[in-house]
This record gives sequence, C-alpha cells and structure tokens, in this order.
Amino acid sequence: MLSRVAESLFWTARNVERAEDLARLIDVTATRSVDRAVDADRRWRSAFGVAGIEPPFDRRVDRASAVEHIVFGVETQLSIAACVRIARRNAIGVRAELTTEVWECINGLYLFVEAHSPRAVGPDGASTFLRSIRDTAQAFGGLCDATLAHDDAWEFLRLGRFLERAAMTARVLREIEPDAGPHVWELVLEVCCASGPFARARQQSFEPNEALAFLALSATFPRSLRFCLHEVDHALHRLSGAPVGTFADGAERTSGRIAASLDFAGANDLAREGTANFAARIARSLDDLGSAVTEVYFPRVPVG
Repeated sequence: MLSRVAESLFWTARNVERAEDLARLIDVTATRSVDRAVDADRRWRSAFGVAGIEPPFDRRVDRASAVEHIVFGVETQLSIAACVRIARRNAIGVRAELTTEVWECINGLYLFVEAHSPRAVGPDGASTFLRSIRDTAQAFGGLCDATLAHDDAWEFLRLGRFLERAAMTARVLREIEPDAGPHVWELVLEVCCASGPFARARQQSFEPNEALAFLALSATFPRSLRFCLHEVDHALHRLSGAPVGTFADGAERTSGRIAASLDFAGANDLAREGTANFAARIARSLDDLGSAVTEVYFPRVPVG
C-alpha cells in the first residue's frame, strides 16, 4: 500500500474518532453542569483543556462558548467541524479503498456539520446536534468493521481510531484535579462511555481509585488505555507481520512498551503516582507513539 494512502486512512479514522469523543464530552459536560451549576466554569475549562483549545479569556466559559470554539472553531484544526472536514478530505483521496456505505457515512457527517452554525444549533438544539455527530461517528466505525475487507487498509483505520481513543482517555484523566470528588469521576466515566460497564464490573460502593483503574487498566473495556494500546499494538504487528511480543520497528517497540507498562500496573501504582501525573505521562508516550508511526509508515522524503 502506498504511504500516502495509508496516511489518509489513518487520519480519516483518527479525526472521526476525535469528533465523536468531543461531541460526547460537550454533551455530557452540559448535562452535568445543569445538575451542579456551582462547578460549571471549572468543568467547561476542563473540557477546553481536553480539546486542547484555549477558552475565551474575555467572557464566561459555558456551553455556548464550547459550541462556538470546540464545535465550530475556525481558528483551530482541533474543533469538531475541522476534524470532520479533515476526515472527509482524506477520505476523498482514498475513495477507492472505502465501501459505498463507509463513504456515504462520512460524507453525510460532513454535510450535516456544514449545514449548521452556532446560531442555527442554538441552546435548545445543542444536545440533539451533538448526539447526531456522536451516533454517525460511531456508525462509521461499525461500517468499517462490517463492510471493509480486514486487510491493510482496515488495519490503518483501526490504528488511527484506537490511537486517538487512547489519547482522548488520557487527556480526560489528565484534567482531573487531586481533590476531585465522586461527582467528577461520574462525569469522567460518562464521557468515556464507562458508567454502565464500570458499575457491572465493580458491583460495590464507588471509589475514585477503582474508576481510574478501570479506565486505565481494564482488559475488556474498549475505551480503557490498556485495551486501546493492545489494539494499536496488534494492528502494528499485523501490518508488519512480526509476532506480537517482538518488534520490527520503533512504532512496535513503543506500543509494546506502553502496553506492557499497563499490563503490569495495579490500582495502587496509579494512586501513588496520582491521576494527573499518570495521565500526563501516558499522553506523552502516546505522542511519541504517534511520531513513531509517522516515521515508520508515513515518512517525509526530502525534496532536492
């Protein structure tokens, strides 16, 4: 497969995943901010931190400013609208690698977002709008799995999806303050689609350290750091043909190292390090992994 094709597939999936995750982040934060208005400003600033976007400094940070900047922001390539445009632009370049169903899904998502604006969405329609983005992005992942041949093209889509998903979970955890109470952890679990799975897995009184361990170390929950890293690691090994547990390049060495560190970590280890410190360390490692993937599969060839 040509490097440019692989790169376009990778970034298509990564940007769709980011759009989905940010849509859920804003929707959940808005709902929880109504329940606990006293913490609203802090929660919205945390949402901007997760998105990697600077909040407005000259006015209140609330749902309206989140919709304006995180959803539709034109000054950044990190907003939902920008991610959807980037994903579609990459998908156009690899249209031959995608099924009709996958293409129609991503093109429909693009047309839907482009047809709206902060004014058109308004305060009453924000939740419905965000959930439509979330649901369509989830459908994209399902259609990729259900309609594409599970070949190298599919592996690059999965690689982008799970690397971005791991990065998002790490960024969400990084924003948690040391004195965060159960209500903050309940929000975090909901942002990560983990409320129900966590409740079923634990079946005991709520403990923040247990929530952290679940989001970081669960081997079966598909948004935990450990699960995502194993999916990334397996995709890389299937692409190279190297046996899992060995490494053929820098990307596999980095993914294997991060995955192993999570395999052998325990809840007490995370508690001692602290949530924010642990998440920041993992986020840096994921940045290194992304750079390694680029170096191995999408190298920039000097001109001249």
